[in-house]
Amino acid sequence: MTASYDIFLSFTWADSVEVNALQEALEAAGLRVFRDKEIRRFEGITERLDAALAGSKVLLAYYSRRFPTRYACQWELTSAFLAAQRLGDPRRRVLVVNPELDGNHIAPVELEDAAYAGRPANDRERAVVVRRIAELARAAGTPLGSVRSTAPVLPRLLRPRRFVGRYRELWAIHSALHARELPATTPRTSAALAVVRGIAGTGKTSLAEQYAFLFRDAFAGGVRWLGLFGQDDPVGALARFNEHVRAIARDLGADVGDLPPDEVRAVVARRIDAAGKPQLWIVDDVPSELPAEVLDQLVMPTSSVRTVLTTRSGNPDWPAPVVDLTGFSEDEGAALYTEIVGSDDPGELAAARRLVERCGGHPIVLTSAVTALRDRRGAVDPAGFVQVLDEVKGTGVLADAVAACGPTALRILRIAGAISRAPVPAELVRRVLPGERVDQAVAELARCALLIHLGSEWDIHALVRDAAGLDDELTRRTASAVLELSGEAGRLHQHAAALAEHDCVPAEQRARLLRIGLDWFRGEGDVVAAREAAKRILTADAGPADRVAAAAALVDAGDFDAAVEVCRPLADSGDAFRARLTCARALDQLGRFADADPIWPESLPDGEETEARVFMAVAKRMRGRFRDALALLDADDPDPRARLELARLRIIFGELKQARKTAEAIIREHDTADHERHPLRLEAIGVHAEAEMSLELTELKVRDENWDALEAHLRSARDELIGLLGPESPLALAAGVRCARTSVTRGRPKRALREFAELEPSVGKVFGPHHPLHHWLSYSTAQAYAQLKQYDKVVGILRPLLDRQRDSIGPHHPDTMRTQLDLGIALMLTGDKATAVPLVGEAERRIGEALGWRAELRNRAWVTGLLMNLPVLVWQLFPHLDNLFGKKSPEED
Repeated sequence: MTASYDIFLSFTWADSVEVNALQEALEAAGLRVFRDKEIRRFEGITERLDAALAGSKVLLAYYSRRFPTRYACQWELTSAFLAAQRLGDPRRRVLVVNPELDGNHIAPVELEDAAYAGRPANDRERAVVVRRIAELARAAGTPLGSVRSTAPVLPRLLRPRRFVGRYRELWAIHSALHARELPATTPRTSAALAVVRGIAGTGKTSLAEQYAFLFRDAFAGGVRWLGLFGQDDPVGALARFNEHVRAIARDLGADVGDLPPDEVRAVVARRIDAAGKPQLWIVDDVPSELPAEVLDQLVMPTSSVRTVLTTRSGNPDWPAPVVDLTGFSEDEGAALYTEIVGSDDPGELAAARRLVERCGGHPIVLTSAVTALRDRRGAVDPAGFVQVLDEVKGTGVLADAVAACGPTALRILRIAGAISRAPVPAELVRRVLPGERVDQAVAELARCALLIHLGSEWDIHALVRDAAGLDDELTRRTASAVLELSGEAGRLHQHAAALAEHDCVPAEQRARLLRIGLDWFRGEGDVVAAREAAKRILTADAGPADRVAAAAALVDAGDFDAAVEVCRPLADSGDAFRARLTCARALDQLGRFADADPIWPESLPDGEETEARVFMAVAKRMRGRFRDALALLDADDPDPRARLELARLRIIFGELKQARKTAEAIIREHDTADHERHPLRLEAIGVHAEAEMSLELTELKVRDENWDALEAHLRSARDELIGLLGPESPLALAAGVRCARTSVTRGRPKRALREFAELEPSVGKVFGPHHPLHHWLSYSTAQAYAQLKQYDKVVGILRPLLDRQRDSIGPHHPDTMRTQLDLGIALMLTGDKATAVPLVGEAERRIGEALGWRAELRNRAWVTGLLMNLPVLVWQLFPHLDNLFGKKSPEED
């Protein structure tokens, strides 16, 4: 008879002291607790453990950072989660105590909300945790039960192996395979397919094995393994796959005879569907160059088969979510060290973490290095062995293999060392080594596992490059070859930037190489890398065109003063138009419109691209000349910068749905891993949120869940900019003010005032009080006070603000008129109608001249003008009229 427990306690032995106290408190509360006191390794998972988990109502995970690095913990949590999903909300059955400062180490994502308790600091806090656990255990009623698959387990899944960490990747695979069950939140795919991608040696096969083992109970029909054995040829790979499918057909009792492969696949699919039990198929070592149409033939035509593919680089045309496998984290590397050496000495683990960082987390290099050192551990004292670990450079285990290479192979490695970490183009190597037997040398390197084929390019690990060293003459020849080929291959932009770092390359060539790299980084939206390249150009022997390009990169990164300093002396150079354009842009961003006005080009020379038109449109918008700005833009322009600026203007003119649609399209265009922090994407998120919020207010369909999501997107974009450029970057501060303004929009004035108070010192320091961003901060602060009905403070803020705006952006600018309009409302609410009426009348007239009737500000001005006819007494008797400032929502102090 299966024993019954209230709590199954899952933890790592390193956390035993704290877990002991928690267990005692649970048992003192009358809960039956199962705690395994024997299992330490993967192969120790027993039937007794399985039965105890099935007989428990709740699993309680003490989820430290070490937790996901242990086999048993992974198995216990995954098994409980799958069983709990069958019973309803898994968060009521799988509970988490998180002793860490954050939840970044917790997976699956559903459990992050379940981290309802941190490390209990005393008996009182521990009692609170135990009381909550007891409530959920009693509410659960029945045990978790077993969802064990009765299908035979593949022998390869049961073999002992060193596998640490990768828990988030395991759950990423599971989510991808079940994407079709979550259409509202997950991108639809043509099949239940996930691609595990990573260079050789990163553990793709081991990850697939571990997933199949831990999640096998989700696949009642069993797991099938289809190895393609490194077939680089797509035809050969497909032939090998079809052999596997034919063998599976025989295993299912189907007589397929000489049927063609597509019919064999159809027969197998029908048999699996008829059985009604889902299966997991793992197709290992799929060639990266496999065309998408061939990939379709590796996916069975049935919803009952979920497929995991492993590949080295993958094809971007494959219609499947990708789980990228990179190097080990320091936690995972330390766990690997303990697995191999059998030591958890703190000093050794700290040294192992430093070794992980030096090795780039590469599993093969780490395994080789640690294994080679293991036998030396007993020969020296612990402190001496820590020193031995710190002396390992990560290249020692590879030095002998590199030294044994032939001359051409060694030269290939040294070419790779001189360029960037991106794959090595074969054409580049052949250009540098004309007449040499490159193909034979590449085959030699591949046999020694020092090179990996990636289609027509090669991947050589950084540690192999380090072991080979550099050759100045080869580096100079490589730089010349990159300059010759720069217009032919996109990846060479990264190599150009890397080659410019070598002092042995002539100064004139370094400047040209830096410009290639700069253009590439700007195109990718990597403002940090572009800024560094720009600084290198400005210290090199660069011509006017390169210096202006560098200044444009500085503007992208918010270094406006530096850009002005670069461009002013170039206003009469051969690139005068670009210099003036860039200088005027930077001055505008600094709020120095009077200085920028005489510099702005009056017209566009023939041949100037969209970029210049966009910059001029932005300048006109900033000056309140909205119709002139519109005339410069085209809704069908392929350049997303033009369309995003058009979206901003549409918000001003009240065309909110069109603005939202445009911003959404730009976000989708940049919604990739490479462009997650692209400034244009972050900008588009802000524009989309502004359009969405304005639309909800206009249509009176405010939904809190929508606003929560929009605000979360804005704050995430702000955090990305802070991470990229620092907290006092002009771009990050602008995003911060935008986020704080959403608190006003949502009627949370107290929170808004706290945020504005935090931002004001930095905004004042970086921009000064006459900058439009400071204007918006002051204006929004006044709005927040208005929502609190503190109208005297509103008047005290808006009076000086109106004077500053008249001086800086002019009396006819709609922002000035917005301030004047709200000052009139505040004066009316304080009883000063004589001053209020002419202010509102003038603002209404000028706003009407500048904006169309659909604009929100135009309608607000019209309504306010009508209300001005009411006596002051009526305004004071009807305080709901102050909703002109926005409705206040209930909020906590």
